[in-house]
Amino acid sequence: MTLKRRMNHVFSVPVIALVLIGLACLLPMPAPVTAAPEPSLVPKSWQLDFSADAPRAIAVKNLRGKYEWFWYVTYKVVNNTDRERLFTPEIVIGTDKGDIAAAGRNVPTRVFDAIKKKVGNRLLESPTQVVGRLLRGEDHAKESVAIWPAFKHNVDRISVYVGGLSGETAVVKTPDPEDPSKTKEFVLAKTLEMKYSFPGSPLSPQDQAVITGQKKWIMR
Repeated sequence: MTLKRRMNHVFSVPVIALVLIGLACLLPMPAPVTAAPEPSLVPKSWQLDFSADAPRAIAVKNLRGKYEWFWYVTYKVVNNTDRERLFTPEIVIGTDKGDIAAAGRNVPTRVFDAIKKKVGNRLLESPTQVVGRLLRGEDHAKESVAIWPAFKHNVDRISVYVGGLSGETAVVKTPDPEDPSKTKEFVLAKTLEMKYSFPGSPLSPQDQAVITGQKKWIMR
């Protein structure tokens, strides 16, 4: 091997590596992704007081005279903030099987009527009636119900997400799928998450045991 060839052999690999590093520096870097935020430990915005009962099942006749099963959660909301608020609840149910259901969707009015009669609470407002001004204080508390059709398959665990209870928000950034060098921004709102488990496989939803789990605030 000649001296010239030996020199080429010794320096060729490092030179190529340096060239590749230089080219990499010229390429656009992927935009940083913000980690999922957590709600502040001390509320930094207005927040309504919310309490709810465990989910219960009810069977209601449809227009064909057949019974259909629904689940419902009765709740109470109180405005103890510094002024009246606009209460616009957004309630979503997620299951361990991947189901997502918005409360109130595909729920006939007669289902609420049946629930109000069964519960025996004259102050119970329908999901549409409860939306609106919420005056301050316990005397002006509102009571309503979240309703959703029973799922067609067994569900072991559900999470009930209640939005519209706080003014706290956070902005998160995620990579733009069309251009990884850019990001898209999404606004998350402080949301109450309530977890429940449904052990066993009863023959009827009305016999289903319900165990109340963790209740916490998240950004969603």
